Amino acid sequence: MPVTIHTVMLILAAAGTAILFLLCLHYRSRYLLFKGSSEAMIRNSHQQEASLLLLHKQLTELKLVNLKSQVNPHFQFNCLNGIYTALMTGETALAQEYISRFAGLLRKVLMLADKNFIPLQEETDLLELYLKLEQLRTNNGFEYTLYTDPQISPSALYVPCMLVQPFVENAIWHGLMHKSTNRLLQVQWMQLAPNLYACEVTDNGIGRVQALQYHHDGLKSNNHHSRGMEICMERATLYRTMYHKQFNIEISDLPGAENTVEGTRVYITFESDPAMSR
Repeated sequence: MPVTIHTVMLILAAAGTAILFLLCLHYRSRYLLFKGSSEAMIRNSHQQEASLLLLHKQLTELKLVNLKSQVNPHFQFNCLNGIYTALMTGETALAQEYISRFAGLLRKVLMLADKNFIPLQEETDLLELYLKLEQLRTNNGFEYTLYTDPQISPSALYVPCMLVQPFVENAIWHGLMHKSTNRLLQVQWMQLAPNLYACEVTDNGIGRVQALQYHHDGLKSNNHHSRGMEICMERATLYRTMYHKQFNIEISDLPGAENTVEGTRVYITFESDPAMSR
């Protein structure tokens, strides 16, 4: 049977179709291989990024714990010095009460040593233990009030552990104790908006400028005072970096009549985050 042009064309068309089909299969397999390789690279990149973020978070948490731990020894030393003074002056009953309260405070501090955030209830309990010790040390030399906004659930709201204590300590020893009478300290926790809170520490002491004119005794040096404030500011910066939430600390003098100062105000605002309770 003679081969016609029509037959040749059919054969060539079939061959071309087969070649085109094989090329499609080849390039599809290469595409799928490339796509799988790209997805694997993307997954690997995401895993590396997640690992780096986790590592950064862990390092930040460790730094926060380290900064907080630098605050603890100072006020513990002050408490021990108060016990020593009571014993040296023969005030045995006072020393015994001091030791009992100090043991309770130290136990609580050690329990919270590795925590950056704790329930507000624990924070206020810790602060009150500290304030009672300072009252004992100063022979009830000042009065204080602790107030929590009724909108706040103290057991549900997590706050930075011991962030307020250094400001309270400075209010007592740099502001109030340089006055002869009527020494008042107030700590307030307030809810400003959903997930936005504030802590205000106010005293009716002599103010920051006048406090700098006094020479500190052996229990407190200018160097510790500045370092304590520096640590608090560093912690606030780390909280902002770690949680991407608002966290600000403002310190100002309270104006009085005729350009006088009637105390100091520390105002801390912060946003809450469910991650803080973990």
